[in-house]
Amino acid sequence: MPHLKRVLVGSAFAGAFFIGAPAAGAADAGAAELPNPVVDSAGFVDHVRGELSSVGVDTPEVDAQVTDAVDDALNQVVPQVPEVPEAPAVPSAPAAPVAPAAPAVPEVPELPVLPEVEATQEFATDLYDQAEALTNPNPIGLQELTQPEFKPVQVDPNYVWRNDMFSKVAAGKPFDDFVLHRAPGSFFDAPRVPEESNRAMTQGKSLYGPGTPIYINDQTMCTLTMAGTDAESRKVGVTAGHCAEVGDSVASADSWQVGPTGTVVSKNAALDYSVIEFGSDAEVTNSYNGVTAHGVGSDVQPGDVVCKRGVATGTTCGMTLMKDDKIQLNQVCATVGDSGAPVFRNGQIVGAISGGIRPGNIGVSCITPLQGALHVPTVVSNSDAVIADMNRRGGVGAGFKLA
Repeated sequence: MPHLKRVLVGSAFAGAFFIGAPAAGAADAGAAELPNPVVDSAGFVDHVRGELSSVGVDTPEVDAQVTDAVDDALNQVVPQVPEVPEAPAVPSAPAAPVAPAAPAVPEVPELPVLPEVEATQEFATDLYDQAEALTNPNPIGLQELTQPEFKPVQVDPNYVWRNDMFSKVAAGKPFDDFVLHRAPGSFFDAPRVPEESNRAMTQGKSLYGPGTPIYINDQTMCTLTMAGTDAESRKVGVTAGHCAEVGDSVASADSWQVGPTGTVVSKNAALDYSVIEFGSDAEVTNSYNGVTAHGVGSDVQPGDVVCKRGVATGTTCGMTLMKDDKIQLNQVCATVGDSGAPVFRNGQIVGAISGGIRPGNIGVSCITPLQGALHVPTVVSNSDAVIADMNRRGGVGAGFKLA
């Protein structure tokens, strides 16, 4: 019976992935083969509810108003493929050679205008109240402890271990001993502190690379897009513009004990990026916590699958829906804390997470892997535009290259 339950729960998560994930492979078969997308969020949620119910996990019924609103919102931002008219029939025995009428060319529908960055829901997050966290009688956040001999190390008040069944199921890991939460509102199993960060910390330094979680002024948590050097050999990094203001201090959330090791020196609100200059107690790298950046910039097209790495939701992938010179719109899962997270395609950093778009102020945020692709689209700042603007402005960050 325990084995049967394990199989059934596993099938629920597999079903959630295959039903909810976009058909990324269809893009490689040619745009003409793409069907018009049909979103049935109610059916998806009912499927997952049924699977979980079979192993004794009861969940509330689907709210039809919510799922219908999600379907409408997603269908508004996903461009529809026009129907190709049938070719005109050729007459079998014309009395005189008559040129057949040319088939009518279907009108190409106008793509929805990509949202302004200011209109998106920002993915930066205020930290938990430090005093409340430090006086919590259960400071490492454990509930229904099943292995009392194992005590996860308390790293900081935002590094919260959970082993209650709800947290493990919501993270898609019901049979793990513990899952980790690092940002409020996210049920994903968050990335741990990597060993390379611990090694740097023993030398009194903080290590920064693509995907490093950062604290701004000890008040806001975001994710670093990339780290490297500029034309003057200064150590610099980039994150989302709405995360910080010029003059704010920056510390690694993976080695916060070292203290602030960087300062925000410039930002561009229109492109939503900030430039950080690191000090002597910081080291920069192009490879961090299992993620390696081989370059910056690439020509991403609708239909391409991209992936991101953020502190709140870890590594997630999704299909690119639209793009212009400044931003992309895709179905990569991201939430608060993931602002600035690097977006990759073929090892290249092609953008940074900016926020989520909610058409008509409706839609569902991405807070658990059980949702698959059933969440609001994500807005991404194009890395090509960011690098070009840094070079145009000059100063710290101009001539940026990866470490």
